[in-house]
Amino acid sequence: MKRILHILKRKDDAGAVEVIRAQAESNEVTVLLIQEAVDLELQGMKAKVVALAEDAKNQKAFHPQIGYKEMLDYILDSETVVTW
Repeated sequence: MKRILHILKRKDDAGAVEVIRAQAESNEVTVLLIQEAVDLELQGMKAKVVALAEDAKNQKAFHPQIGYKEMLDYILDSETVVTW
């Protein structure tokens, strides 16, 4: 089982969401929502979903918020990082 971090910047990337869902079935997947994707609501996914607090200041975030330090921790702790 791999530790995979997906960083989503846009909320209109359905292909990325499908890849994430598939990978979350057999891997430890975390999704970090940043920029315009912060207000994306991802339900029914086995992945852990968090939003960058700095980007969520002026938007509604549906997932727990983290700071830059926690974001860096996720990046360094992951075996694979994918940015969409």
